[in-house]
Amino acid sequence: MKKMYVWLFISSLALVAGATDGNDRTGFDKMAKYIAAGDAQGLSEYFSETVEFDLLNDEGMYSKAQATLVLKRFFEKYAPKTFSFKHSSDKQPVKYAIGILQTQAGDALRITVLVKEDNGIKIQQMRIERN
Repeated sequence: MKKMYVWLFISSLALVAGATDGNDRTGFDKMAKYIAAGDAQGLSEYFSETVEFDLLNDEGMYSKAQATLVLKRFFEKYAPKTFSFKHSSDKQPVKYAIGILQTQAGDALRITVLVKEDNGIKIQQMRIERN
């Protein structure tokens, strides 16, 4: 009987830990907060070592540091007013989320973020296009 209680306790801990890890791994909620705030530096914590950007048809492959600067300049030009992800998929091997960014100037931009799990969740590609 004592073994059964120990087993149930350990199983419950594993389930709770697994649920917490699953929520933390997606990271989309934190990413959305950084995008809404126009915080390129904060968002860069999720960048992989190289990130593919397509920002309003200006495409490029950038190192993590370069990507941070490019996104910072983008947010200076298109200051965010609101942002939220409207759709996401956590199917392996590539997870993605799609959201709408409303800018201070009144633009509506669709942002698609593709991520891959590699020592945590890492942004592989970010696309911003007119909605």
